[in-house]
Amino acid sequence: MESTTSIEQFQEDLQYWKQELSSIKQEICHFESHLENMAKMKLSKIHLATVEHFQNSFICQKEVLDKLRHDLPDSQQKVQHSFNMFNTAAKEAKHALAERMDTFRRIYNDIKQEFKQFRSSEPVQLASI
Repeated sequence: MESTTSIEQFQEDLQYWKQELSSIKQEICHFESHLENMAKMKLSKIHLATVEHFQNSFICQKEVLDKLRHDLPDSQQKVQHSFNMFNTAAKEAKHALAERMDTFRRIYNDIKQEFKQFRSSEPVQLASI
């Protein structure tokens, strides 16, 4: 968001982030379902440990996602208040939500890629996701 961001642009950013978080949450649920199916299989201890690692990682990502979603204002009054705060705050504060979203995206994408690599190398292939 630029220093000249309008309230309309701010609202668009908020909507985009909300949709993105909702989509990621659905994707995580899908991955968790895949992990549950894997956990029921006879896998080596190493593979089971890796399944548990991803289960824990996805739980952590959902917690961060929920906190981010909670911090995105919903009502017009809260949007206006947040926008006014951003416009009167220091430059770092203006970008606080965008930076948190970027950090979340990077961490989540790293975990997602790691999970996809693990899934493609598992000894017993399940139906692809």
